[in-house]
Amino acid sequence: MRKDELVARLKLFLILAIVVAVVAALLYLAYGFALVWQALASGIIIAILCILIIVLLGVSIFLWTKNFLIKRELKRSEMELAQCRAQLKKAVAFKEEGVEN
Repeated sequence: MRKDELVARLKLFLILAIVVAVVAALLYLAYGFALVWQALASGIIIAILCILIIVLLGVSIFLWTKNFLIKRELKRSEMELAQCRAQLKKAVAFKEEGVEN
């Protein structure tokens, strides 16, 4: 009987050891999956932020160049306006001289 009890206890111990090992393996896999999931999520967020930074950088460069070109066009328009004013003053002065004579 003693040998049968020993074999029964050994079987019970092996079954319990296998159950504990399976539970531990499942917990380890769940923990590892959680870590992988967090890594994937952070990788996706970092990728989205990198794309956003690149897009915003492109938009800022576009707006800076547009601002530069608009300022250059404004200076040309101011110079043209000054020339038109000078021509208008000359035309008014010439007309007034023509009326006086």
